[in-house]
Amino acid sequence: MVKQARAWQTRERVLDAAAAEFAAHGFAATKVEAVVARTGMTKGALYAHFGSKHQLAVALVTESSRHWELIREPPDEQPSPSPGSALTELIRRMRGQFESNVRFRAALRLAADCERRPGDSAGLFADIRQEMVTGIRKAQAELEVTPVHSPESLAYLVLAVLYGSSYLPAGDADRGGAGEPDEAWRAIHTVLHPA
Repeated sequence: MVKQARAWQTRERVLDAAAAEFAAHGFAATKVEAVVARTGMTKGALYAHFGSKHQLAVALVTESSRHWELIREPPDEQPSPSPGSALTELIRRMRGQFESNVRFRAALRLAADCERRPGDSAGLFADIRQEMVTGIRKAQAELEVTPVHSPESLAYLVLAVLYGSSYLPAGDADRGGAGEPDEAWRAIHTVLHPA
Protein backbone atom coordinates (compact mmCIF):
# COMPACT_ATOMS: atom_id res chain seq x y z
CA MET A 1 0.00 0.00 0.00
CA VAL A 2 2.81 2.42 0.91
CA LYS A 3 4.65 1.52 -2.30
CA GLN A 4 1.53 2.31 -4.38
CA ALA A 5 1.06 5.63 -2.61
CA ARG A 6 4.70 6.54 -3.24
CA ALA A 7 4.41 5.57 -6.92
CA TRP A 8 1.27 7.71 -7.24
CA GLN A 9 3.02 10.68 -5.57
CA THR A 10 5.99 10.31 -7.91
CA ARG A 11 3.69 10.13 -10.93
CA GLU A 12 1.94 13.31 -9.79
CA ARG A 13 5.27 15.08 -9.30
CA VAL A 14 6.35 14.08 -12.81
CA LEU A 15 3.05 15.30 -14.30
CA ASP A 16 3.36 18.63 -12.49
CA ALA A 17 6.93 19.08 -13.73
CA ALA A 18 5.99 18.08 -17.28
CA ALA A 19 2.99 20.41 -17.22
CA ALA A 20 5.16 23.37 -16.23
CA GLU A 21 7.56 22.63 -19.09
CA PHE A 22 4.86 21.97 -21.70
CA ALA A 23 2.92 25.09 -20.67
CA ALA A 24 6.03 27.23 -21.01
CA HIS A 25 7.57 25.69 -24.13
CA GLY A 26 5.01 23.57 -25.99
CA PHE A 27 5.55 19.98 -27.08
CA ALA A 28 8.38 20.36 -29.58
CA ALA A 29 10.61 22.57 -27.42
CA THR A 30 10.11 20.69 -24.14
CA LYS A 31 13.11 18.57 -23.18
CA VAL A 32 12.75 15.48 -21.01
CA GLU A 33 15.95 16.59 -19.27
CA ALA A 34 14.18 19.73 -18.05
CA VAL A 35 11.32 17.63 -16.65
CA VAL A 36 13.89 15.38 -14.93
CA ALA A 37 15.63 18.44 -13.46
CA ARG A 38 12.34 19.76 -12.06
CA THR A 39 11.60 16.45 -10.34
CA GLY A 40 15.07 15.74 -9.01
CA MET A 41 14.73 12.18 -10.34
CA THR A 42 16.92 10.29 -12.71
CA LYS A 43 15.90 9.93 -16.33
CA GLY A 44 15.49 6.18 -15.77
CA ALA A 45 13.11 6.76 -12.86
CA LEU A 46 11.01 9.11 -14.99
CA TYR A 47 10.91 6.58 -17.82
CA ALA A 48 9.71 3.94 -15.35
CA HIS A 49 6.51 5.98 -15.04
CA PHE A 50 6.27 7.38 -18.58
CA GLY A 51 8.08 5.74 -21.47
CA SER A 52 8.38 8.91 -23.55
CA LYS A 53 7.66 12.62 -23.78
CA HIS A 54 4.66 11.70 -25.91
CA GLN A 55 3.24 9.51 -23.10
CA LEU A 56 3.61 12.44 -20.68
CA ALA A 57 1.71 14.69 -23.09
CA VAL A 58 -1.02 12.10 -23.64
CA ALA A 59 -1.46 11.66 -19.87
CA LEU A 60 -1.88 15.43 -19.37
CA VAL A 61 -4.35 15.82 -22.25
CA THR A 62 -6.35 12.75 -21.15
CA GLU A 63 -6.57 14.01 -17.56
CA SER A 64 -7.57 17.48 -18.72
CA SER A 65 -10.20 16.10 -21.11
CA ARG A 66 -11.91 14.51 -18.11
CA HIS A 67 -11.46 17.75 -16.17
CA TRP A 68 -12.98 19.73 -19.05
CA GLU A 69 -16.19 17.68 -18.74
CA LEU A 70 -16.51 18.94 -15.15
CA ILE A 71 -15.77 22.55 -16.15
CA ARG A 72 -18.34 22.66 -18.94
CA GLU A 73 -21.22 21.37 -16.79
CA PRO A 74 -22.93 24.00 -14.63
CA PRO A 75 -23.70 23.13 -10.99
CA ASP A 76 -26.94 21.10 -10.74
CA GLU A 77 -28.37 22.87 -7.71
CA GLN A 78 -28.94 26.18 -9.50
CA PRO A 79 -31.85 27.00 -11.83
CA SER A 80 -31.09 26.92 -15.54
CA PRO A 81 -29.38 30.23 -16.40
CA SER A 82 -30.02 32.26 -19.51
CA PRO A 83 -27.70 31.47 -22.44
CA GLY A 84 -25.76 34.72 -21.84
CA SER A 85 -25.31 33.98 -18.15
CA ALA A 86 -24.29 30.39 -18.90
CA LEU A 87 -21.68 31.65 -21.38
CA THR A 88 -20.34 34.20 -18.89
CA GLU A 89 -20.09 31.49 -16.23
CA LEU A 90 -18.30 29.10 -18.61
CA ILE A 91 -15.77 31.79 -19.50
CA ARG A 92 -15.28 32.56 -15.78
CA ARG A 93 -14.63 28.89 -14.98
CA MET A 94 -12.26 28.56 -17.95
CA ARG A 95 -10.37 31.68 -16.89
CA GLY A 96 -10.01 30.27 -13.37
CA GLN A 97 -8.54 27.05 -14.76
CA PHE A 98 -6.09 28.87 -17.03
CA GLU A 99 -4.91 31.02 -14.14
CA SER A 100 -4.66 28.32 -11.47
CA ASN A 101 -4.22 24.90 -13.10
CA VAL A 102 -0.88 24.42 -14.86
CA ARG A 103 -1.87 20.93 -15.98
CA PHE A 104 -4.96 22.23 -17.75
CA ARG A 105 -3.00 25.12 -19.27
CA ALA A 106 -0.33 22.69 -20.49
CA ALA A 107 -2.92 20.29 -21.91
CA LEU A 108 -4.55 23.11 -23.88
CA ARG A 109 -1.20 24.15 -25.26
CA LEU A 110 -0.42 20.56 -26.18
CA ALA A 111 -3.85 20.11 -27.76
CA ALA A 112 -3.47 23.35 -29.71
CA ASP A 113 0.03 22.33 -30.85
CA CYS A 114 -1.10 18.90 -31.96
CA GLU A 115 -4.52 19.77 -33.42
CA ARG A 116 -3.33 22.30 -35.97
CA ARG A 117 -3.47 19.82 -38.83
CA PRO A 118 -6.00 20.82 -41.53
CA GLY A 119 -9.28 18.98 -41.23
CA ASP A 120 -8.62 17.71 -37.69
CA SER A 121 -11.75 18.55 -35.75
CA ALA A 122 -11.42 16.10 -32.86
CA GLY A 123 -9.65 16.77 -29.61
CA LEU A 124 -9.69 18.82 -26.45
CA PHE A 125 -9.00 22.24 -27.95
CA ALA A 126 -11.53 21.68 -30.76
CA ASP A 127 -14.13 20.53 -28.23
CA ILE A 128 -13.63 23.64 -26.09
CA ARG A 129 -13.81 25.86 -29.18
CA GLN A 130 -17.06 24.17 -30.26
CA GLU A 131 -18.58 24.56 -26.78
CA MET A 132 -17.78 28.29 -26.91
CA VAL A 133 -19.29 28.62 -30.42
CA THR A 134 -22.45 26.81 -29.31
CA GLY A 135 -22.79 28.96 -26.17
CA ILE A 136 -22.29 32.16 -28.14
CA ARG A 137 -24.77 31.08 -30.81
CA LYS A 138 -27.43 30.36 -28.14
CA ALA A 139 -26.78 33.72 -26.44
CA GLN A 140 -26.99 35.50 -29.81
CA ALA A 141 -30.33 33.81 -30.54
CA GLU A 142 -31.66 35.31 -27.30
CA LEU A 143 -30.04 38.68 -28.13
CA GLU A 144 -27.87 38.44 -25.01
CA VAL A 145 -24.68 38.59 -27.10
CA THR A 146 -24.20 40.85 -30.08
CA PRO A 147 -25.05 39.20 -33.40
CA VAL A 148 -22.69 41.62 -35.22
CA HIS A 149 -19.84 39.10 -35.18
CA SER A 150 -19.96 35.40 -36.01
CA PRO A 151 -19.99 32.95 -33.10
CA GLU A 152 -16.78 31.47 -34.48
CA SER A 153 -15.02 34.87 -34.45
CA LEU A 154 -16.18 35.64 -30.91
CA ALA A 155 -15.14 32.17 -29.68
CA TYR A 156 -11.74 32.68 -31.31
CA LEU A 157 -11.38 36.04 -29.53
CA VAL A 158 -12.34 34.60 -26.13
CA LEU A 159 -9.99 31.63 -26.52
CA ALA A 160 -7.17 33.85 -27.78
CA VAL A 161 -7.44 36.02 -24.66
CA LEU A 162 -7.80 32.98 -22.37
CA TYR A 163 -4.88 31.18 -23.93
CA GLY A 164 -2.65 34.18 -24.56
CA SER A 165 -3.09 35.92 -21.23
CA SER A 166 -1.59 32.99 -19.38
CA TYR A 167 1.68 33.56 -21.27
CA LEU A 168 1.95 37.31 -20.85
CA PRO A 169 4.04 38.77 -18.04
CA ALA A 170 2.23 40.20 -15.04
CA GLY A 171 1.44 43.90 -15.21
CA ASP A 172 3.55 46.53 -13.47
CA ALA A 173 1.57 47.87 -10.51
CA ASP A 174 3.51 51.17 -10.55
CA ARG A 175 2.27 51.91 -14.06
CA GLY A 176 -1.28 50.75 -13.48
CA GLY A 177 -0.68 47.37 -15.10
CA ALA A 178 -1.85 45.19 -12.23
CA GLY A 179 -5.40 45.24 -13.56
CA GLU A 180 -4.50 44.48 -17.18
CA PRO A 181 -6.08 40.99 -17.30
CA ASP A 182 -9.26 42.24 -15.64
CA GLU A 183 -9.37 45.19 -18.02
CA ALA A 184 -8.98 42.82 -20.97
CA TRP A 185 -11.92 40.76 -19.70
CA ARG A 186 -14.03 43.90 -19.30
CA ALA A 187 -13.20 44.73 -22.93
CA ILE A 188 -14.22 41.22 -24.02
CA HIS A 189 -17.46 41.57 -22.06
CA THR A 190 -18.13 44.85 -23.88
CA VAL A 191 -17.57 43.17 -27.25
CA LEU A 192 -19.91 40.32 -26.33
CA HIS A 193 -22.55 42.46 -24.59
CA PRO A 194 -22.54 45.97 -26.10
CA ALA A 195 -24.82 48.51 -24.46
